[in-house]
Amino acid sequence: QCLDCIINQTYQNLEILIINDGSTDKTLSICKKYKDKRIRIISTENKGLSFSRNVGLDHAKGKYYYFLDMDDYIEPDTIEYFYQLIQKYHADIATSNVMSVYHNKIKVKKYKEQIKVLDHIAYLKKELLITNRDLAIWNKLIHKKLFNHLRFENKMIDDITFTHQLVLKAKKIVYSNQKKYYYYKHSSSLTNVLKENVERNVAEYRGYVERYYYIKKKYPDLIENEIGMLQIITRMYLKENKDILKRLGEEDMIRFFHELFSFRIFKGEVSIKEKIKLFLFNISPKLHNKCIFTYLRFKKALKF
Repeated sequence: QCLDCIINQTYQNLEILIINDGSTDKTLSICKKYKDKRIRIISTENKGLSFSRNVGLDHAKGKYYYFLDMDDYIEPDTIEYFYQLIQKYHADIATSNVMSVYHNKIKVKKYKEQIKVLDHIAYLKKELLITNRDLAIWNKLIHKKLFNHLRFENKMIDDITFTHQLVLKAKKIVYSNQKKYYYYKHSSSLTNVLKENVERNVAEYRGYVERYYYIKKKYPDLIENEIGMLQIITRMYLKENKDILKRLGEEDMIRFFHELFSFRIFKGEVSIKEKIKLFLFNISPKLHNKCIFTYLRFKKALKF
Protein backbone atom coordinates (compact mmCIF):
# COMPACT_ATOMS: atom_id res chain seq x y z
CA GLN A 1 0.00 0.00 0.00
CA CYS A 2 2.84 2.36 0.86
CA LEU A 3 4.70 1.75 -2.42
CA ASP A 4 1.51 1.84 -4.50
CA CYS A 5 0.56 5.26 -3.16
CA ILE A 6 4.01 6.61 -4.09
CA ILE A 7 4.32 5.29 -7.64
CA ASN A 8 0.76 6.42 -8.41
CA GLN A 9 1.27 10.02 -7.33
CA THR A 10 -0.18 12.60 -9.72
CA TYR A 11 3.23 14.27 -9.65
CA GLN A 12 5.37 11.74 -11.49
CA ASN A 13 8.79 13.41 -11.61
CA LEU A 14 10.01 11.56 -8.53
CA GLU A 15 13.09 9.73 -7.37
CA ILE A 16 11.89 6.94 -5.07
CA LEU A 17 14.46 5.69 -2.58
CA ILE A 18 13.71 2.53 -0.61
CA ILE A 19 16.12 1.96 2.27
CA ASN A 20 16.07 -1.73 3.13
CA ASP A 21 17.39 -1.73 6.71
CA GLY A 22 18.60 -5.33 6.89
CA SER A 23 15.10 -6.81 6.60
CA THR A 24 14.71 -10.56 7.29
CA ASP A 25 11.17 -10.96 5.95
CA LYS A 26 9.83 -10.59 2.38
CA THR A 27 10.40 -6.83 2.21
CA LEU A 28 13.21 -6.94 -0.34
CA SER A 29 11.46 -9.43 -2.64
CA ILE A 30 8.29 -7.30 -2.59
CA CYS A 31 10.28 -4.16 -3.44
CA LYS A 32 12.04 -5.89 -6.35
CA LYS A 33 8.69 -6.77 -7.93
CA TYR A 34 8.13 -3.09 -8.67
CA LYS A 35 9.55 -2.48 -12.15
CA ASP A 36 9.60 1.29 -11.98
CA LYS A 37 12.67 3.12 -13.29
CA ARG A 38 12.26 5.80 -10.63
CA ILE A 39 12.86 3.31 -7.82
CA ARG A 40 16.29 2.76 -6.26
CA ILE A 41 16.65 0.13 -3.55
CA ILE A 42 19.52 0.62 -1.12
CA SER A 43 20.15 -2.32 1.21
CA THR A 44 22.14 -1.86 4.41
CA GLU A 45 22.86 -3.75 7.60
CA ASN A 46 20.21 -3.34 10.27
CA LYS A 47 21.21 -0.06 11.91
CA GLY A 48 17.88 1.54 12.68
CA LEU A 49 15.64 4.32 11.47
CA SER A 50 18.03 7.24 11.96
CA PHE A 51 20.77 5.55 9.94
CA SER A 52 18.31 4.67 7.16
CA ARG A 53 17.06 8.22 6.92
CA ASN A 54 20.62 9.51 6.68
CA VAL A 55 21.35 7.01 3.90
CA GLY A 56 18.35 8.39 2.04
CA LEU A 57 19.58 11.96 2.49
CA ASP A 58 23.08 11.05 1.29
CA HIS A 59 21.78 9.41 -1.90
CA ALA A 60 18.87 11.70 -2.81
CA LYS A 61 19.35 13.83 -5.93
CA GLY A 62 16.15 15.87 -5.91
CA LYS A 63 15.51 19.45 -4.81
CA TYR A 64 12.86 18.50 -2.26
CA TYR A 65 12.69 15.59 0.19
CA TYR A 66 9.66 13.75 1.52
CA PHE A 67 9.78 10.96 4.14
CA LEU A 68 7.14 8.23 4.24
CA ASP A 69 7.17 5.46 6.85
CA MET A 70 6.71 1.92 5.56
CA ASP A 71 3.28 1.23 7.06
CA ASP A 72 1.70 4.59 6.22
CA TYR A 73 0.28 5.98 2.99
CA ILE A 74 -0.64 9.31 1.41
CA GLU A 75 -3.28 10.81 -0.86
CA PRO A 76 -2.59 10.39 -4.63
CA ASP A 77 -2.03 14.15 -5.05
CA THR A 78 0.02 14.77 -1.89
CA ILE A 79 3.38 15.56 -3.52
CA GLU A 80 1.80 17.69 -6.25
CA TYR A 81 -0.33 19.54 -3.70
CA PHE A 82 2.66 20.32 -1.45
CA TYR A 83 4.86 21.28 -4.40
CA GLN A 84 2.25 23.73 -5.67
CA LEU A 85 1.95 25.26 -2.20
CA ILE A 86 5.73 25.73 -2.02
CA GLN A 87 5.83 27.34 -5.45
CA LYS A 88 2.83 29.59 -4.82
CA TYR A 89 3.99 30.89 -1.43
CA HIS A 90 7.78 30.61 -1.98
CA ALA A 91 8.07 28.42 1.10
CA ASP A 92 10.83 26.07 2.30
CA ILE A 93 8.42 23.52 3.84
CA ALA A 94 4.86 22.46 3.01
CA THR A 95 2.79 20.31 5.34
CA SER A 96 -0.80 19.49 6.30
CA ASN A 97 -3.06 17.67 8.73
CA VAL A 98 -2.67 13.94 9.45
CA MET A 99 -5.34 11.23 9.59
CA SER A 100 -4.93 8.33 12.04
CA VAL A 101 -6.08 4.98 10.63
CA TYR A 102 -7.15 2.11 12.89
CA HIS A 103 -7.49 -1.27 11.18
CA ASN A 104 -8.39 0.37 7.86
CA LYS A 105 -11.43 2.06 9.43
CA ILE A 106 -11.34 5.68 8.41
CA LYS A 107 -13.86 8.48 8.31
CA VAL A 108 -12.42 11.43 6.44
CA LYS A 109 -14.32 14.65 6.89
CA LYS A 110 -14.06 17.17 4.09
CA TYR A 111 -13.10 20.64 5.22
CA LYS A 112 -12.99 23.89 3.34
CA GLU A 113 -9.35 24.48 2.52
CA GLN A 114 -7.50 26.77 4.88
CA ILE A 115 -3.91 27.77 4.21
CA LYS A 116 -1.56 29.37 6.71
CA VAL A 117 1.80 30.83 5.75
CA LEU A 118 4.03 31.04 8.82
CA ASP A 119 7.54 32.13 9.65
CA HIS A 120 9.65 29.69 11.65
CA ILE A 121 8.76 31.24 15.02
CA ALA A 122 5.00 31.07 14.41
CA TYR A 123 5.26 27.47 13.22
CA LEU A 124 7.53 26.53 16.13
CA LYS A 125 4.93 27.83 18.58
CA LYS A 126 2.38 25.57 16.91
CA GLU A 127 4.77 22.62 16.89
CA LEU A 128 5.55 22.84 20.59
CA LEU A 129 1.99 22.09 21.67
CA ILE A 130 1.73 18.28 21.89
CA THR A 131 -1.81 18.14 20.50
CA ASN A 132 -0.13 18.42 17.08
CA ARG A 133 2.07 15.90 15.25
CA ASP A 134 4.10 18.65 13.66
CA LEU A 135 7.35 17.45 15.21
CA ALA A 136 7.36 14.38 12.95
CA ILE A 137 9.65 14.41 9.92
CA TRP A 138 7.06 12.71 7.72
CA ASN A 139 4.19 14.55 6.05
CA LYS A 140 6.44 17.40 4.95
CA LEU A 141 7.90 18.39 1.61
CA ILE A 142 11.20 20.03 2.55
CA HIS A 143 13.77 21.96 0.52
CA LYS A 144 17.07 20.12 0.54
CA LYS A 145 19.04 23.23 1.59
CA LEU A 146 17.60 22.90 5.12
CA PHE A 147 19.47 19.59 5.54
CA ASN A 148 22.89 21.18 4.95
CA HIS A 149 25.15 20.23 7.90
CA LEU A 150 22.19 18.51 9.55
CA ARG A 151 21.72 14.75 9.93
CA PHE A 152 19.68 12.44 12.15
CA GLU A 153 21.37 11.27 15.33
CA ASN A 154 21.38 7.61 16.28
CA LYS A 155 18.46 7.77 18.70
CA MET A 156 15.45 5.58 19.36
CA ILE A 157 13.11 8.49 18.58
CA ASP A 158 14.92 10.91 16.28
CA ASP A 159 12.12 13.24 15.16
CA ILE A 160 11.87 14.95 18.55
CA THR A 161 15.41 16.30 18.49
CA PHE A 162 15.53 16.94 14.74
CA THR A 163 12.47 18.49 13.12
CA HIS A 164 12.51 21.72 15.09
CA GLN A 165 16.08 22.33 13.87
CA LEU A 166 14.82 22.17 10.29
CA VAL A 167 11.96 24.51 11.14
CA LEU A 168 14.34 27.07 12.65
CA LYS A 169 16.30 27.13 9.38
CA ALA A 170 13.19 27.73 7.27
CA LYS A 171 12.17 31.26 6.35
CA LYS A 172 8.62 30.31 5.46
CA ILE A 173 6.38 27.28 6.13
CA VAL A 174 3.02 26.76 4.43
CA TYR A 175 0.42 24.72 6.32
CA SER A 176 -2.87 23.28 5.03
CA ASN A 177 -5.80 21.91 7.02
CA GLN A 178 -6.34 19.18 4.39
CA LYS A 179 -5.55 15.60 5.45
CA LYS A 180 -2.92 14.19 3.12
CA TYR A 181 -1.06 11.67 5.29
CA TYR A 182 -2.56 8.48 6.75
CA TYR A 183 -0.81 7.41 9.93
CA TYR A 184 -1.55 3.70 10.22
CA LYS A 185 -1.92 2.42 13.79
CA HIS A 186 -2.15 -1.37 14.05
CA SER A 187 -1.10 -4.10 16.43
CA SER A 188 2.21 -4.84 14.71
CA SER A 189 3.32 -1.25 14.20
CA LEU A 190 6.56 -0.14 15.84
CA THR A 191 4.71 2.41 17.98
CA ASN A 192 2.27 -0.14 19.39
CA VAL A 193 4.86 -2.85 19.95
CA LEU A 194 6.93 -0.43 22.01
CA LYS A 195 3.98 1.41 23.56
CA GLU A 196 4.89 0.54 27.13
CA ASN A 197 8.59 -0.06 26.51
CA VAL A 198 10.45 1.56 29.40
CA GLU A 199 13.59 2.49 27.48
CA ARG A 200 11.56 4.00 24.67
CA ASN A 201 9.60 6.19 27.07
CA VAL A 202 12.77 7.34 28.82
CA ALA A 203 14.36 8.11 25.43
CA GLU A 204 11.26 10.04 24.43
CA TYR A 205 11.35 12.11 27.60
CA ARG A 206 15.06 12.84 27.23
CA GLY A 207 14.45 13.90 23.63
CA TYR A 208 11.84 16.42 24.71
CA VAL A 209 14.12 17.77 27.44
CA GLU A 210 16.93 18.16 24.90
CA ARG A 211 14.57 19.96 22.52
CA TYR A 212 13.41 22.23 25.35
CA TYR A 213 16.94 23.38 26.21
CA TYR A 214 17.90 23.79 22.54
CA ILE A 215 14.99 26.16 21.96
CA LYS A 216 15.40 27.83 25.36
CA LYS A 217 18.93 28.81 24.43
CA LYS A 218 17.82 30.44 21.17
CA TYR A 219 14.49 31.87 22.33
CA PRO A 220 14.49 32.22 26.13
CA ASP A 221 11.12 34.00 26.27
CA LEU A 222 9.13 31.55 24.12
CA ILE A 223 6.36 30.61 26.54
CA GLU A 224 5.10 27.84 24.23
CA ASN A 225 8.37 26.01 24.86
CA GLU A 226 7.58 25.80 28.56
CA ILE A 227 3.91 24.92 28.03
CA GLY A 228 4.82 22.18 25.55
CA MET A 229 7.30 20.62 27.98
CA LEU A 230 4.77 20.77 30.83
CA GLN A 231 2.19 19.03 28.64
CA ILE A 232 4.69 16.32 27.74
CA ILE A 233 5.28 15.57 31.42
CA THR A 234 1.55 15.35 32.24
CA ARG A 235 0.98 13.07 29.26
CA MET A 236 3.76 10.71 30.30
CA TYR A 237 2.51 10.57 33.88
CA LEU A 238 -0.94 9.53 32.62
CA LYS A 239 0.53 6.20 31.47
CA GLU A 240 0.50 5.06 35.13
CA ASN A 241 3.02 2.34 34.27
CA LYS A 242 5.02 1.69 37.47
CA ASP A 243 8.23 0.77 35.65
CA ILE A 244 8.06 3.79 33.36
CA LEU A 245 7.22 6.18 36.20
CA LYS A 246 10.06 4.76 38.30
CA ARG A 247 12.58 5.45 35.54
CA LEU A 248 11.12 8.88 34.86
CA GLY A 249 11.30 9.54 38.59
CA GLU A 250 15.02 8.88 38.36
CA GLU A 251 15.07 11.54 35.63
CA ASP A 252 13.52 14.01 38.14
CA MET A 253 10.52 14.53 35.86
CA ILE A 254 8.16 15.87 38.55
CA ARG A 255 10.80 18.21 39.98
CA PHE A 256 11.41 19.55 36.47
CA PHE A 257 7.67 20.21 36.08
CA HIS A 258 7.56 22.28 39.27
CA GLU A 259 10.63 24.23 38.16
CA LEU A 260 8.98 25.11 34.85
CA PHE A 261 5.51 25.85 36.17
CA SER A 262 4.60 29.50 36.70
CA PHE A 263 1.47 31.54 36.23
CA ARG A 264 3.18 33.04 33.20
CA ILE A 265 1.98 30.00 31.24
CA PHE A 266 -1.60 31.28 31.44
CA LYS A 267 -0.62 33.92 28.91
CA GLY A 268 0.06 31.20 26.37
CA GLU A 269 -2.32 30.35 23.53
CA VAL A 270 -3.67 27.07 24.89
CA SER A 271 -7.20 26.19 25.91
CA ILE A 272 -8.64 26.83 29.36
CA LYS A 273 -8.96 23.05 29.75
CA GLU A 274 -5.23 22.56 29.16
CA LYS A 275 -4.38 25.31 31.63
CA ILE A 276 -6.60 23.71 34.29
CA LYS A 277 -4.89 20.36 33.72
CA LEU A 278 -1.46 21.91 34.21
CA PHE A 279 -2.64 23.74 37.33
CA LEU A 280 -4.04 20.50 38.79
CA PHE A 281 -0.83 18.63 38.04
CA ASN A 282 1.18 21.33 39.82
CA ILE A 283 -0.97 20.80 42.92
CA SER A 284 -0.83 17.00 42.75
CA PRO A 285 0.01 14.63 39.87
CA LYS A 286 -2.26 11.97 41.39
CA LEU A 287 -5.14 14.44 41.69
CA HIS A 288 -4.57 15.40 38.04
CA ASN A 289 -4.79 11.78 36.90
CA LYS A 290 -7.86 11.07 39.02
CA CYS A 291 -9.70 14.07 37.55
CA ILE A 292 -8.72 13.15 33.99
CA PHE A 293 -9.81 9.51 34.28
CA THR A 294 -13.07 10.51 36.00
CA TYR A 295 -13.79 12.95 33.21
CA LEU A 296 -13.06 10.33 30.53
CA ARG A 297 -15.33 7.75 32.20
CA PHE A 298 -18.12 10.33 32.47
CA LYS A 299 -17.65 11.32 28.83
CA LYS A 300 -17.75 7.66 27.73
CA ALA A 301 -20.91 7.03 29.79
CA LEU A 302 -22.70 9.90 28.05
CA LYS A 303 -22.24 8.18 24.69
CA PHE A 304 -24.45 5.22 25.74
